[in-house]
Amino acid sequence: MADIFYIGMDLCSDFTQLSFYNDIKREPESVSQLNNKETYLMPNILFYSTDTEHWYVGGEASEARFSENGTVVDGIFENLNSDEVVTVAGKEYSYQELFMMMVKLHIDSFLYRYEAAEVRKLVISVDDYNPLIFQLLSKLYLDMGIDKENIEITSHLDSGLYYIFNQPSELWNNSVALYDYSADGLNYYRIDISKNKDPKTINVIHEDYTQQMSLSKFGNDTYQMDVEFAKIAEYEGKKAYISAVFLTGVGFSNKWMKKSTNVLCQGRRVFVGQNIYTKGACYRAVGGEYMAFYEDFFVETKENVLADIGITLDDEKDTFVPIVSGGKQWYNTHGQLNVILDDTDNITIIYINHKTGEEKRETVRIHGLPKRPNKTTKVSLEVEFDSPKEGAVIIRDLGFGKLYPTTNKIYRKEFII
Repeated sequence: MADIFYIGMDLCSDFTQLSFYNDIKREPESVSQLNNKETYLMPNILFYSTDTEHWYVGGEASEARFSENGTVVDGIFENLNSDEVVTVAGKEYSYQELFMMMVKLHIDSFLYRYEAAEVRKLVISVDDYNPLIFQLLSKLYLDMGIDKENIEITSHLDSGLYYIFNQPSELWNNSVALYDYSADGLNYYRIDISKNKDPKTINVIHEDYTQQMSLSKFGNDTYQMDVEFAKIAEYEGKKAYISAVFLTGVGFSNKWMKKSTNVLCQGRRVFVGQNIYTKGACYRAVGGEYMAFYEDFFVETKENVLADIGITLDDEKDTFVPIVSGGKQWYNTHGQLNVILDDTDNITIIYINHKTGEEKRETVRIHGLPKRPNKTTKVSLEVEFDSPKEGAVIIRDLGFGKLYPTTNKIYRKEFII
């Protein structure tokens, strides 16, 4: 019998981390490097060995490059948009091909540790939305030979929420602070929980401190970095009552915090971990009870849609039928609804803003459809987003079976919420 895995992957520019759901411990467990049990950070480099005619990735690539003849490939993230090709063993590769190879090899390097292993669900967490990376990763299911719905792509922010809200509830009775100190600098997220609202709400406030705090700015001057971070922590700590602080990112990997530790620990618990995002992605992969906070709360973030979009049935109760519901990331928010028109060529689209309660209505007239008997025209309504506030409703004529074939006409109604 094959081992079945729910896997979370944190895919960054320099390193990748993996975690899998441990059924016995009932929590995600980080995957260490095969040749170094002390680290979970797997370098994003490839090595092709001419001795073995084999590709290596991560820690194995770092090790093999010093013991075997071959070719090292790095800078894969930085060159994703490049048209340059890399020639290895007489074969040309684009950086996009190398990127996909690297991602799959990272996963395979874990699965190979088991005689028989299958991926039940894989959630890949990336820093932020990047169209090219999302486009590439959306095809990963083909390389892995699994169903498309078994792979999801999400963000660090979403993964952070999954991690935090699957910790003991006393840690998020009040606001929660998340500091992410990556190679690009410091970003701060304050997660406020409003349980008295209807619906109950999780609101994430983002502050960009990359100009004030970056590894390149301070270099080896960890004293000044500590002083600067203490000022930020003290300033942000006065804005809300914070019950827990989570620190993640390579910037927090060294022991430089002294003054700032005293500020952070005043009346709250502090956690430092490089694996918050990979474990959060793993919780999302398992789903079920681990996504309960998304069902219990309406989640407001910089990347989430804040409105429900649907139609009215034009009945006495003015019944609202949603096509999509807000509270999820815009790039993962899709919806589709089939409607049979009843003696009309008009459809009323309704947008309901969760934050303000404001309702907006737009009537769309479907021009150019052939005359058909009443209730023999079926249309498909789909919603897609280009940003948290912008998108389009796409209306397709489906006809009505063999009697009234489709015209294949498509109508697009763009909106701004």
